[in-house]
Amino acid sequence: MMRSLKYIFVLFFASCFLHSTAQKSDPSKIIESIIESQLQNLDEETDVGLIIEDLENLAEKPININSTNETELSKLYVLDDIQINKLLKYITDFGPAYSIFELNTIDGFSPDLLSKIEPFIWFGPAEKQAEKLSDALKHGRHQLLLRALGTTQKAKGYLPKKDGTIPYEGNKFRYYTRYRFESRDKFSVGITAEKDPGEAFFSGSNKSGFDFYSGHLSIKINPVIENITIGDFIVRSGQGLVLWQGYSMGKSENILNISKTNRGVRPFTSVDENLYFRGIANTLRFGDAKLSLFCSQKKDDGNLISNNSTSLYFTSLQTSGYHRTKSEIADKNVVQDQNTGVIFSLSFSHLKIGATLSYQHFNLPFIRSSQLYNRYRFNGTENFAGGIDYLFNRGKYQLFGEAAISKSKGKAVLQGAVAHLNDQLSFSLLFRHFDKNYNAYWSNTFAEGSATNNETGMYLGTKILPVKFVILSAYSDFYGSKWINYSTAGPSKGWDIFTQANFIFSQNFEFYIRYKNEEKEQKFRQEERYANLPERLQKTRFHIQYKPSENITLKTRFEHTLYKGVEKEHGFVIFQDFQFSPRKMPINISTRFAWFNTDSYNSRIYAYENDLLYTFSIPAYYGKGFRCYLTLKYKISGKLDFWMKIANTSWNDRETISLGYNKIEGRNKTELKFQLRLKI
Repeated sequence: MMRSLKYIFVLFFASCFLHSTAQKSDPSKIIESIIESQLQNLDEETDVGLIIEDLENLAEKPININSTNETELSKLYVLDDIQINKLLKYITDFGPAYSIFELNTIDGFSPDLLSKIEPFIWFGPAEKQAEKLSDALKHGRHQLLLRALGTTQKAKGYLPKKDGTIPYEGNKFRYYTRYRFESRDKFSVGITAEKDPGEAFFSGSNKSGFDFYSGHLSIKINPVIENITIGDFIVRSGQGLVLWQGYSMGKSENILNISKTNRGVRPFTSVDENLYFRGIANTLRFGDAKLSLFCSQKKDDGNLISNNSTSLYFTSLQTSGYHRTKSEIADKNVVQDQNTGVIFSLSFSHLKIGATLSYQHFNLPFIRSSQLYNRYRFNGTENFAGGIDYLFNRGKYQLFGEAAISKSKGKAVLQGAVAHLNDQLSFSLLFRHFDKNYNAYWSNTFAEGSATNNETGMYLGTKILPVKFVILSAYSDFYGSKWINYSTAGPSKGWDIFTQANFIFSQNFEFYIRYKNEEKEQKFRQEERYANLPERLQKTRFHIQYKPSENITLKTRFEHTLYKGVEKEHGFVIFQDFQFSPRKMPINISTRFAWFNTDSYNSRIYAYENDLLYTFSIPAYYGKGFRCYLTLKYKISGKLDFWMKIANTSWNDRETISLGYNKIEGRNKTELKFQLRLKI
């Protein structure tokens, strides 16, 4: 009885106390929560590897809160710049912190926020002097990853055609290898290589081995020359209206997490073959001012067209990253893409202001198709965009925003606010307006659509803690477009609402109920023309998590979806997860058995799966059938880890799977994945 009361007490988020060290939050649960909360914004090609990699690394080697910096703290993904500055200032003014309780006295550090960062920090002795680069290199860490995966069944692209030719140049497996040496934020060097399924390997068009190579060298010279990165890197600035590469969080169950964090220049370590720069970047710091300069030149895949005068242009950039067939190989690296830019920021005690300017130049004209929705989109060989941004945080309130303009004179504005009225009640608000002729290729911001143009919207969110063990979250978003989009036949509007109730009775038992409804106008064919008609997608989820012991975790979920377009469709998924980590064996096991039944792909349901280290999987359940998987991690030694995953999906409503060259004869699709990690 007393133990249950203790659990209820520490989960009382409205109080000013947090979990004790013995009840520290499970880092894997937090990582999974961050990824799964973004399912509506993700697909299998989304680059969230940086988030997973940072948090996995911090779970193994937490940040010493008394000897840290902005770069390290930004990798927590839940602290904005003002909160980071407040934390660093607190340590400077009052000396080392000794427990998580102490951080609760800092403005803006709520118990809920601290519970999320607790697994990734520790309270060690403060370093009296900054660590020299030579000393940092002595304590650096080498890491080598080897990964192979593929399906056991052969798709049509791997089989001979009637003329004897085989469409795909390579075998059906994906090979991945990565080496990296890093020492905190002082030094990092690495190389990544990947071959996708169907691509040649040490043969054909890839006689040099892998289809994609990436590498970087990043070094911190001194407090003024904060960082120099040579090779591949990503750049993130402001709220993403001008420049934000890689994954960007959007609407999710994290109602208050609408302001972007983790800005700046980072080495690129993913295998996304598009969303990065290749060249050199330099970040300089002058007191409270920071200046970043970058220059990039790399080759992109594109669809080339030759007109009557034999001049070349391209109609689109190919972003799949696949080079399996003759046509895909012909599109590889045919467009030269040059980018230069400058980012400036100045920090005060409660305010941070910044400016971003980005210039892009192609060696060939970019001429899109004559479709009406392309009328105001970028065409030509060069473009530029610039913006100013700010972030203000004082006490319980945070304001942030950015305004930008592109070469086409189109404008984009985003303004947000977060208010923590007390420990029981918080609000968030975000307004955005993007002109139909605003064009910034590297923009990636909070929006309903995938492109930062032709949208006006207002987002409202709230988080309420009415009683000790209950957390209520809700948001609504209203948006509209004044011009045609790819998926509409004219100006359109839409709205969605989201509500979730979390019931956390103890560290061992919790569940949540979720409801989401979205209605928007979409393009449908009516007789001989297209017209906008309302499309509705309604999802209801019930999820239970129970830990009968420290070694076993059980998860049960039921989710239903209702789709209404021209016709009404239903779908549901039921799954049971079992996770086991025996005390006396260095092994972790995760399994799932799922039953799904949906009328079509329109009523599909996504669900996060446990996967290999630094990867994620969110398969779409559609049709009628079953899916099961087994993931195993085995610690061979203190330096060597092994992962394996086998997953099988079996459909009852079809005799073939997928279409085109990806078509598989039969009802089953089986995936195998293997990974080794060596740490020195």
